[in-house]
Amino acid sequence: MAVGIVGGITSEANAQTAPLGQPTAASIIGQVPANSPLSTTKVDNSPRFALVPSVRTVYETNTLGYVEVRGPRDNVRVTPGLDLNYRRQFGRVALGVSGSAGYDFNSRFRYLNQRRIDFSGSAQAPVGAVCSFRTQANYDTFRYDLNDTQAQVGSVSTTQVYGVSASCARGAGFSPVGRFNFRSLSSSRTHFFDYKQYIGNLGVAYAQPSIGTVTLSGTVAKLHRPFLIELTGVNDDTDVYSLTLGLSRSVSPRVRISASGGITKADPKRRGVAGFAGASYNAEVDWSPIPRFTVSGTGIREVTNQNGISATYVIRENYGLSGTLQVGGKSNIRLSGNRSRSDYRGEDLTPSLLPVRVDRFSSVSSSYSYNLSRRLRASVSLSHRWRKADNPLYDYTSTALSSSIGANF
Repeated sequence: MAVGIVGGITSEANAQTAPLGQPTAASIIGQVPANSPLSTTKVDNSPRFALVPSVRTVYETNTLGYVEVRGPRDNVRVTPGLDLNYRRQFGRVALGVSGSAGYDFNSRFRYLNQRRIDFSGSAQAPVGAVCSFRTQANYDTFRYDLNDTQAQVGSVSTTQVYGVSASCARGAGFSPVGRFNFRSLSSSRTHFFDYKQYIGNLGVAYAQPSIGTVTLSGTVAKLHRPFLIELTGVNDDTDVYSLTLGLSRSVSPRVRISASGGITKADPKRRGVAGFAGASYNAEVDWSPIPRFTVSGTGIREVTNQNGISATYVIRENYGLSGTLQVGGKSNIRLSGNRSRSDYRGEDLTPSLLPVRVDRFSSVSSSYSYNLSRRLRASVSLSHRWRKADNPLYDYTSTALSSSIGANF
């Protein structure tokens, strides 16, 4: 459950989609607007409208993320539903909506049965000759991911993201950039996990064909935990400030880099919670040694909120490596590995929830997908994940095998 400017602001929805389509942490430092876990809306020559039935099946060996204990922990989740994909050009305005709505049926833990909704929409329009304006909205609701180990079992999280951005990109010279994002998460049972994020970013970009695009930007963000103020009168908000310098460049037809780094300061309002001031960064390198094969590496350090963890804020580092091979014109194979470290600050306000302190999460996965038609795609994936925390209560391992047939987003 996983918006930005490295050294500035990132979304989870980095975030970041888990191998099984589960939510990831909502980040606050990075470079990419929040995206739907299922898809990123785009406009191209694909069918304008597709509404197709879908079925997603996941078998997990440790669904609830338990520590190694006796008793059965495996489970099969089947999610029948409908996938929607709509793309349309209205004059100079590009509109896109995509996502899925279904219902989870669980073989063992039936109290986890719940609706699963995931939609993303965007609109983009030019303003004048060189400027563009973009709006984006996301809505997701489903059971908490097993990574969110403090969340009450069976609790449902609902995430909403709204954003606007504007830029006046030029082939060469200076141009302004700006973005504002709002993100909220609400829990159906334990409101300690509820939060809101307000993120504003302004900067100036300089483009030069010989060096790429250099961007200097500043970001101000507020991490707001409204329930704690209402219940206890304690202000557990955190203000985050970032100054970042970034470079985006195609080194050659086969290599592209996007990297930024800077200084980030986290200023928690609650007395007794340590602040943070240090380096933040977001880097990605794509290398295509042959046209059908791409290797990607990523590295992020950011200040963020965490779904399902009662912490004032989190300092997160995440590193990933993946390879994608296009097999023919209809299928691809993907292998990936991920390693992250999370340092939770301000966990002492809810003593009923034992602190995690610092945890380290690793995962490896492989997947194969095949385009059955222009509208339908089938896929199968296998993943293994494990977690080690300073508090061993939160350690777990889990293996998952999943398959799906749904819309070809």
